[in-house]
Amino acid sequence: MLFSEEQLNEIEEMAALFFDPESIAHNIECDAEEFTELIQNKIGEAFKAYCSGRLRSEIELRTAIRQAAMNGSTPAQTLFVNYFKDSQL
Repeated sequence: MLFSEEQLNEIEEMAALFFDPESIAHNIECDAEEFTELIQNKIGEAFKAYCSGRLRSEIELRTAIRQAAMNGSTPAQTLFVNYFKDSQL
């Protein structure tokens, strides 16, 4: 399945907003089942755009959580400690 640069940008932007693959497929007007399969099987440029968008937002979200934790938010501190524990090898 080939995607235009515009579609790849839209995939990345919608993934950054945590839309599910089926909704993204409908928006870019491609077969939802085929698109979802590409994402689940980690195949191609669409998967790269999808991961890039999600990771970008996760970085922003974790940065905000870290800042809230540093400012004394107990829920943010708990969440950040859990991220720390989960990231240990």
